[in-house]
Amino acid sequence: MELKEYWPRYLQDLIEFDQIAGAEQPEFTKAVQDVQGAPDDFFLVSLSEYGCGRWEAILGLVAAPGDTLEARRERILIAYLDQLPYTYRALLKYLSTVSDDFQVVLNNDAYELFIRIRLSGLTQRDALAATLGQMIPANLVLLLQTAIPQVVQSPPTVVGAAMVNMVRHEHIPQGGNQNGTI
Repeated sequence: MELKEYWPRYLQDLIEFDQIAGAEQPEFTKAVQDVQGAPDDFFLVSLSEYGCGRWEAILGLVAAPGDTLEARRERILIAYLDQLPYTYRALLKYLSTVSDDFQVVLNNDAYELFIRIRLSGLTQRDALAATLGQMIPANLVLLLQTAIPQVVQSPPTVVGAAMVNMVRHEHIPQGGNQNGTI
């Protein structure tokens, strides 16, 4: 969308105003992009780079140098959901917002709280551990077990063929032939 399209027709034809429009067009385009992207920063799950920076400043978080935008969003979401008071019921509610797959076992006699949870990445695990460290009472020992799904790639075919070849040779008796006779 061009800036001069908003001007009256008689100004659009003047050379001076055409040059003014050309000079102001980059700022106008940037402003339109900022306005169109503003709704993304209303929700923590769709924050832009600018929105992440704003929320990190508000919550007192520091972005690590290699963090992806998704990792920063997760850290912000975990810090945002951290609310007082800390009760067992609030802990369960909090964990349900972080993951759909979790298990909590409280052993009152041993003063242990065991949490098994499925997360999406290591940065989410670190942020959750820090939050839980503040959330649970100081007299409880936190035992946190996280499951982080990873993609397992199959080995190349060449390596598999070499392994089969090695196994075949191990079964042949020394000094004998293929039939096993001497």
